[in-house]
Amino acid sequence: MSDDQRREPAPQGWPDPVSPPGTADWQETAVHWMWTLLPTTWAQYDVFHHQPLLLARQADLHLQAEIAGLRHGWATTRRDLAEAGMDPATVDRTLEVYAVEGQRLRVLDRQLRLVTDALVRDIRHRMHPHA
Repeated sequence: MSDDQRREPAPQGWPDPVSPPGTADWQETAVHWMWTLLPTTWAQYDVFHHQPLLLARQADLHLQAEIAGLRHGWATTRRDLAEAGMDPATVDRTLEVYAVEGQRLRVLDRQLRLVTDALVRDIRHRMHPHA
């Protein structure tokens, strides 16, 4: 089956910068996008440049750590900043930022899961092309 015949429509929620699964450049665009999810220091490790699924895993670990940090911040901000003498309006604005960032991270989490699932399907297809 050719790549054109295997082309899948982009699932709902697919990241805009990434070409749809099955197109000739989709993995290249996925890799480029996943690098935007990681701190630039990760680029020094060669293994992530040659294994898109490893890059996806590392991006997921980083994203999950960001989500956990944001949840912790949300749960402790009012108490911690009030104890530090921060005015309530600033605390409220901080929580508003956390809400916006939480939504952004949830979208990225969904997008990364879609890309990772497509990478796994591609690996399975290469291992068992007639399955």
